Amino acid sequence: MEGVKAVAMRFIKFGIVGGSGVVVNLGIYFFLTRGLGWQESLWGKNLSYALSVEISILTNFLLNDFWTFADRRGADPWATRFLRFHVISLVGMAVNWGIFALLNWLIATGRMQLIGPLDFLGWHGNVDDMIAACLGIIGAMAWNFFGNLVWTWRRGDAPTQ
Repeated sequence: MEGVKAVAMRFIKFGIVGGSGVVVNLGIYFFLTRGLGWQESLWGKNLSYALSVEISILTNFLLNDFWTFADRRGADPWATRFLRFHVISLVGMAVNWGIFALLNWLIATGRMQLIGPLDFLGWHGNVDDMIAACLGIIGAMAWNFFGNLVWTWRRGDAPTQ
């Protein structure tokens, strides 16, 4: 059984990988919405977010497989681990996207404002959708870590020595 210190260190690694996923997620989302102009509609925002989450799932799997859980790769083939990671991540994505969509609906209908319009170094705009994205990411992190710890890279898969 893995001790508390080992789980804590693994969670820190998972968090670092997740942090890189946040950069990928928000970077792709920003590019699609601001660079390609897809922020003009709720559908454009949602499609942009779905694509950015999927790309971050792929990059997070690779980093977690080769770093965070390298000692737990065991006998299961790469494709099996990837499929498990993807299933866990899709549930996490539903949590993430649910929070994001709900908050954006509340913002779009005037029921909620997180920060509102900003003026920053000559830029004027609203970043409430970016904050909603961050809150969705935070909401999914605990599910993703524990789901992957107990299923994708479960201890029973560790190679015997």
